[in-house]
Amino acid sequence: MKYQIAVAQIDTQSNLDANLDKIREMTAQAGAAKARLIAFPENAEYIGPNLAEHAHPLVGEVSQFFQDIAVKHNIYVQCGSITEINDYGLPYNSSLLFSNWGRLIAKYHKIHMFDLDSGEMRVQESRRNEAGDEIVLCQTRIARMGMTICYDLRFPELFRILAQEGAQVVFVPSNFTYDTGKAHWETLLRARAIENSCYIVAANQCGQKPKYRAYGHSMVIDPWGEVIAEAGEGEELLLAEIDTEKIEEVRSKLPSFANRRTDVYDLSAAEIHVYEE
Repeated sequence: MKYQIAVAQIDTQSNLDANLDKIREMTAQAGAAKARLIAFPENAEYIGPNLAEHAHPLVGEVSQFFQDIAVKHNIYVQCGSITEINDYGLPYNSSLLFSNWGRLIAKYHKIHMFDLDSGEMRVQESRRNEAGDEIVLCQTRIARMGMTICYDLRFPELFRILAQEGAQVVFVPSNFTYDTGKAHWETLLRARAIENSCYIVAANQCGQKPKYRAYGHSMVIDPWGEVIAEAGEGEELLLAEIDTEKIEEVRSKLPSFANRRTDVYDLSAAEIHVYEE
């Protein structure tokens, strides 16, 4: 199966309405281009102070917004991620996938929290978000899709588990900083695609944030590891073609799944939540 997807690189700031306007406009552009799906970056709806105060319920204004634009433009919408209210503690960093008729068909809570205290830089995601504990796949009419968010990219075992369970496309909505992005972004994305013979769809933030500059360079990587679409450092809408037959072609040339030594190591014990469209 071949179809076109869109990847939206945006500069999210602290004005919710302005951010949603950008999302609406880019979804309209993707729909006009006949894309079947559009993917957004991490924290697509809000980046600014007091994150917990700007969290949203799973069923509420923001999720309804994504449902509405999916229906209006007849397109799957991978919202990147939003800050979701958690009734039992800190909010979740949640990635949501909506069908083209507006149904919420998958939800993933970011598993890996970026906690760093190097002396030069101090970041503690675990102080503002609750970590998820569930690996998520979604079987849709156009592909079997794996869900990750940003820092998850540095944990290859997560991607291998998703691929073992049949993921053809893996989303990596991100907010990579300029320095780490310049050093590692493309290398990590291409490695995850090559290791698992799957498409990697990585929408990244761009622009100056309150405490750092985001890297941009959103990408779509094919199963051979080729960058088939790449943005610059400003806001941009990418278009790329997904060809699910290419996944099987690459896996037949490089049968790394068949050559695994599950008698020596095994990742099959992980529990996975598979959503069905």
